[in-house]
Amino acid sequence: MDRDRQDSDTDTRFFPSWFVLLTAALGLAGWCSCKRAAPPPAAAPDSSARGVDVWPGLVETGSGDLEAGWTAPWLNGTIVLKEGHGSRRADRHLINCADLEGVQESDVQLGPQWERDNFKEKSIRCRALALVRRATTPRVGYLSDVVSSNDPGDVLPAALSPAAANKDSGGSWRAADPKLSFDRAAARANYRELVVRGANEGRLTWWASGDFDGDGVQDALVFLDLSSSANPNAPDVIRAFVLTRRQAGGPVTVLQRID
Repeated sequence: MDRDRQDSDTDTRFFPSWFVLLTAALGLAGWCSCKRAAPPPAAAPDSSARGVDVWPGLVETGSGDLEAGWTAPWLNGTIVLKEGHGSRRADRHLINCADLEGVQESDVQLGPQWERDNFKEKSIRCRALALVRRATTPRVGYLSDVVSSNDPGDVLPAALSPAAANKDSGGSWRAADPKLSFDRAAARANYRELVVRGANEGRLTWWASGDFDGDGVQDALVFLDLSSSANPNAPDVIRAFVLTRRQAGGPVTVLQRID
């Protein structure tokens, strides 16, 4: 026993001090590696991760968070269902897009024209948001030059023009409204937006792009809020369009109108 203890003491004394310190440090590092921090939680998938671009305007909060935009309360009040409509709801007050799903204008209490315009804008926005939430990554896309253009009047179809007599006749927006012009400088900062002037005045706002119909080709969602230049008392034209383009430099066509 004494000899073993003596040999052990002798061995320790003959090791250089740096070796002892190094051994202790390595042992401590090995112990720490066993207590690794848990990996951070995976981020919730967002629209950009799915190859879908969302720009200011579609979601009221401006964050671009589609799920939050679907359930967040509207910034400018609520909508009330008529008696006997939406009977499955205990509360007749609608406060967000999730509440509004499936609700028609005839289902809600509306008074002056501004209330009808307010409902229509919310309905369009919510149906557009539902479309973007289901969108996927396009394989190809030919709309980037249209979305970024300062004057897309010769490319956008006549169907976008309230002045077009026959919206299925083809041709461009400018062909339907020769006075058409656009102004990006007058648009809201950070929006993909143009101020429209001509037979109608107002705003053209690009809301999103992605593959909205599952064919692998990029589509774009654009919102129009226009009033008649000749008749200020006429109801505003409020609608959105899903546009597509199937080849570079090809015609831009309407896949869907939301109004």
